[in-house]
Amino acid sequence: MEAKRKVDHEIGFDFTKLPPSKWGDHFLTVTVTDSDIDALANEIEVLKLKVRDMLIWYSGDDGEATKRKILIIHFLVSLGLAYHFENEIEHIVKIAFEKIADLIADENDLYTISIMFRVFRTYGHNMSSDVFKRFKEDDEKFKRYLINDFKGMLSFYEALHLGTTTDYILDEALSFTLSHLETIATGHLASPGHISRLIQKSLHIPQHMNIEALVAREYISFYEQEENHDETLLKLAKLNFKFLQLHYFQELKKITMWWRGLDHTSKLPPNFRERTVETWLAALMMYFEPQFSLGRIMSAKFYLAITFLDDACDTYASIDEVRNLVDCIERWDPDYMGELQGHMKTAFKFVMCVYKEYEDILRSQGRLFVLEEMIEEFKILVRTNLQLVKWAREDCMPSFDEYIEAGGAEIGSYATIACSIMGLGEISKKIDFEWLRSRPKVVQVLAAKTRLMDDITDYEEDIGKGYTANALNYYIKQHGVTKEEAIKVFDKMIKYINKIVNEECLKTTHISRRVLNQIINYGRSLDVLYTSDDVFNHREGMLKEYITTLLVDPIHL
Repeated sequence: MEAKRKVDHEIGFDFTKLPPSKWGDHFLTVTVTDSDIDALANEIEVLKLKVRDMLIWYSGDDGEATKRKILIIHFLVSLGLAYHFENEIEHIVKIAFEKIADLIADENDLYTISIMFRVFRTYGHNMSSDVFKRFKEDDEKFKRYLINDFKGMLSFYEALHLGTTTDYILDEALSFTLSHLETIATGHLASPGHISRLIQKSLHIPQHMNIEALVAREYISFYEQEENHDETLLKLAKLNFKFLQLHYFQELKKITMWWRGLDHTSKLPPNFRERTVETWLAALMMYFEPQFSLGRIMSAKFYLAITFLDDACDTYASIDEVRNLVDCIERWDPDYMGELQGHMKTAFKFVMCVYKEYEDILRSQGRLFVLEEMIEEFKILVRTNLQLVKWAREDCMPSFDEYIEAGGAEIGSYATIACSIMGLGEISKKIDFEWLRSRPKVVQVLAAKTRLMDDITDYEEDIGKGYTANALNYYIKQHGVTKEEAIKVFDKMIKYINKIVNEECLKTTHISRRVLNQIINYGRSLDVLYTSDDVFNHREGMLKEYITTLLVDPIHL
């Protein structure tokens, strides 16, 4: 065994030294008191009553009143306020969809139609994409006058990203909207500055594919500069986001202090990743609302455990050492550590520590059945981790499809979603975990998307350090194509997966919309984590921009 271990360690992986986070100390200095939170909460409650009245005030059966309500719902979603009015929104959208034919019969405004399409599909109602045919000429090309409708074009472009595999007209519209919006974004076509900036944000990551907290913060800035904005909505949005920030500061402080208080953190070698802020941000991507503060903390700790385990297995462990770790995880006995040594023992103890915290919380909630589900998902994760370590270290190449299936589990997709559902508290039921364990199509394709996006991002680093277990690497070798050709294929796969996710979320299911939203939010998190750069590992790139946007840039009341 010692000889085998020596061979594994002499493979020659090159791991660069990773710098510590500069954000941890920053958030430790932020002071938040209960009185600060209570004062904001009281102001928010007063304004919520006024907004609720706005939804009720536009009453009657006429279509214009209904359209106005749908527009308000769009603003509530975009400004991060919809969670305050979920019952009202669900009711309004349901009743409106029952009258959809009359509602859209004579409507020829692209902005209005696009907003309705987005709202209905966001709330699970399959409004037909054929509605956009009215914006085509007889020659089947989109009408030229639309080019000057900046907000209409932008909202149309956003609507395209809620398309399914059969919404062919939305595929046709993509190049039409994209080319004209890029002209506006680059300044070649004059438009109001705040609209141009929102277009730039949308071209980077469309709203439907972006995380709710970032969408809200960016839209607040946009909405404030709209001439016809509603002062009550704007003030509520600002107060609400400040309220959220106070919770976020508290959470970051708790996570940072917890991490630094663990025995192992002062003894970590330089190649282990300290990712307290990054894991909190990943948790925020799953739910941003204040009532899920505990869920974010629980999720962040889980992501830290996965990161620690990943570093231990990929960087420092031989195949035998990973196999021993899997054996200990399978036994799930904190007192049994088998032949674990050094960082592998520390990794095991860390996992047990996190799960003991889960047990205490879930026991107090009377929901220990959730712990059983979380343990099983973690066992699946480490089993497939061992498989990938074997593929990376041994002279054995799986098929591309075989790797994607195993890799989706190894990267933690299923375990992450399970943890997210756990963080919903009483909202989540046993049936939700049973559904997840059945591996529904929407979850399977998102696991594949995770693997594809992560391996595109990590390809150069993986190959550079001799780690061959990478989807791009396997696809290139199996199909005899170049890296560039493989990436184009992957991009098409990812776009098709996005359509499948939209399609599956429009189907009738026994899963609650809140739980289904966790699946949608997981998909959104992938686009934020992997668009432009690797947010989890490149601290001076988009991570810095996102943290600055969410927690540093001031909101002026």
